[in-house]
Amino acid sequence: MLQEVTGHSRVVAVPLKHAPKRIRPPFDTDPGDRSDHRRAGESLEQWRARRHADRVRALQEPLDGVELGAYDRRVIEWLAQWDTAVVGAVASLLYRVREAGERP
Repeated sequence: MLQEVTGHSRVVAVPLKHAPKRIRPPFDTDPGDRSDHRRAGESLEQWRARRHADRVRALQEPLDGVELGAYDRRVIEWLAQWDTAVVGAVASLLYRVREAGERP
């Protein structure tokens, strides 16, 4: 769930009861847009590269402002190879950890 907080979007993630259907919040809804499907004229390799880059970004978004080392980036790259449910679950956990750390 996205919540507007003083002009900035903030993600308020809730514990998952089922495998995520998306790699970004809201994790439990059908993405509908199908942006992860191959586009007309896109080769399989181009589609895989685009999908992988998007999954890397989805895992990095909740880490905004966190310094990442080379090994951290390698692990994110590795995690991004997994399916939607795994990437979505890890992203959801990262958002919830971040939110827990922001509480007074």
